[in-house]
Amino acid sequence: MDKTLALYLEFLRFCLNDGRRVPECIKQINWHNLLEFAQKQCITGMFIPTLLMEDGRLSIEHFGGNKPTDEDVMEWMFEKQKLERLNNKAFLYTAKVSQKFEKLGFRNCILKGQGNAINYKYPLLRGAGDIDIWVEGGEEKVLALVEKYYQPKEVTKIHVDFPIISKFPVEVHFRPSYLLNPFLDKKLVKWFDHVADEQFSNLVKREGVTEPFYAPTNYFNLFYQLLHIHRHLIKRGIGLRQIIDYFYLLKKRKEDGVDPEADKNLLSLLKQFKLEKFARAILYIESALLGIDADYLYLEPDEKEGLFIINEVLEGGNFGYHDSRIKKELESAKGHFKRFLVLESFNLRLLKHYPSETMWMPVQDLIDHFSRRKKNVE
Repeated sequence: MDKTLALYLEFLRFCLNDGRRVPECIKQINWHNLLEFAQKQCITGMFIPTLLMEDGRLSIEHFGGNKPTDEDVMEWMFEKQKLERLNNKAFLYTAKVSQKFEKLGFRNCILKGQGNAINYKYPLLRGAGDIDIWVEGGEEKVLALVEKYYQPKEVTKIHVDFPIISKFPVEVHFRPSYLLNPFLDKKLVKWFDHVADEQFSNLVKREGVTEPFYAPTNYFNLFYQLLHIHRHLIKRGIGLRQIIDYFYLLKKRKEDGVDPEADKNLLSLLKQFKLEKFARAILYIESALLGIDADYLYLEPDEKEGLFIINEVLEGGNFGYHDSRIKKELESAKGHFKRFLVLESFNLRLLKHYPSETMWMPVQDLIDHFSRRKKNVE
């Protein structure tokens, strides 16, 4: 791992975990460059309370002569204000969107986003994104509802865009996620249907931060968000924000009280959907990279696979937007077919790690491509 990245990650571990010794890396970090790294990974808020000495964990002496300059402080303060402003809006709009669907007679729950933020030590400092809401009723009913008010620009196999709140993106899910393997995907649909009632009735609130809204249970999220991270690895790329979301789900699992029966069911799910190997890799990252204690983990970590995933995370950044390994090849590829070949060749690196999904990727990509072309013709 690059020496500079190692310094950033050492400081991140310290920021995320109370009771740790102040690391020596503080004396060597370039604070502006750290900000650029944090922005790339969409995790600036994870550093802010500690770096700006707001949480009482650092003093001027700890910086060893490397205290942030006034210009550095202004940059980080600007990020803090931006995050707090955005998250206040996101929490408000999340509750409003949920309430609007309820008034229309559709039970719902918020996926990821602010439902994750309420688990954070500082909820207003998580990088906010779209509002993802899972609405009861299935694809046909949900699309019919959306089309009453809006002509969707994009409909995927799991959600439809619906700007129900001005200037804040909303994705309405008729199911939370999917698998490329069609046989496992059918089983996944049944599982979502089986556990839906509990998710649509799980009201959550963080005092002083948000109005109540419905969000999935932590048990559901331990599986669903692992599945979500896995899908992003296969299709787009993953960043540290998603890994940190899972860090706080593990924290909540321990704080709520570990339930051996729930852990047994979770392991059964992971095996059924061929995600156990990936889960062990993510748990290695949570432990080795982010410093979570072993008693927060529900499986033995896999170091070899974890190191592979760490490289993917650090190469790609948030959602893989910063992955330079394929950028030049895609820019020089002329025509849709050549771009398709470049992408599929690049994706082959995942085949020996996660064959169940990777082998179906070319098929699904071709289906998606021709489906989009058909819609454009129509």
